[in-house]
Amino acid sequence: MLSKEENKMVELGLASVEENFDDGVRQALDFLSEIGTVYLNERKEPEAEGAVVSIKTIGKAAAMQGMENAAVNAIRALERILQHSVEQKTEGTTISILLSFGTIGKAAAEQQMEMVAKLAASVLGKSGNSAALRNGERETIAVAIGLGEIGKSVARLRFPDVSENAATCISCLGDAGKIAAQQKLEDAAVGIELMLEEMAVAAMAENMQSVVGNIADSLEEIGKSAAEEEMENAVFQATSSLQTIMADSDSMYLNDASITAKVALESFNELDIINDEENIRKIEEIRETMRELWIGSSGLKTESKK
Repeated sequence: MLSKEENKMVELGLASVEENFDDGVRQALDFLSEIGTVYLNERKEPEAEGAVVSIKTIGKAAAMQGMENAAVNAIRALERILQHSVEQKTEGTTISILLSFGTIGKAAAEQQMEMVAKLAASVLGKSGNSAALRNGERETIAVAIGLGEIGKSVARLRFPDVSENAATCISCLGDAGKIAAQQKLEDAAVGIELMLEEMAVAAMAENMQSVVGNIADSLEEIGKSAAEEEMENAVFQATSSLQTIMADSDSMYLNDASITAKVALESFNELDIINDEENIRKIEEIRETMRELWIGSSGLKTESKK
């Protein structure tokens, strides 16, 4: 439940977006980031999450309105709260912030705001590496969701510098995936592989062979790291994603992408990859968890708190 002052600032922020008034948006975001930090220091996590949701709402609206500076300010406001949330070890708030980066970045991508989308992806990438290194599995999964949603939007819209934006998402997912595998965070590694596969499907639909090839390379790297740690599910998902890419590339006559995926698959030939109902069930559970997190961050959780 937001306080009267918070509600007033949210209204100011949204009204300022409608009027394309950057100063009003910045004023609202500054207040909400400050109050969110205060709530965390006071161990009031539900209230802090409320401030995060408000910033996300304003940031998404700004991105959809094409207000680049305001969208960037929303990302920076969330970053300030994120730092305190990590220090306070408030996982729920941290996950909410990470998913909010994905929401704003996705909206920016859909409006062809390349710089904002890339900023959101870069912030998520750094956060993913940090989360994996401190064994924050659910946080790493949240990063994977955010990066995947931005990456899929980038692939579908074909920015003038789409390859650079797509490369940022792929690189960030790949780095986080390798660290997750090395840290034996199998659910996170599988989640990242699932998002890379979804991004590959979106890229293939737009005939973006180089992007698909880069994804195949990242899947191979994550799979190899998972194999070294004897993580069956992550190895299985890496090969399954590569098989999907190879088959779909063949059917779409994307020869370069198909060859890259085939070569990547060959690196797993000597492994005894287990493919049974238990593997499939576990991976579907991870997929469903990710779907529920994203749906919740899109509004259902917010509504339940009002």
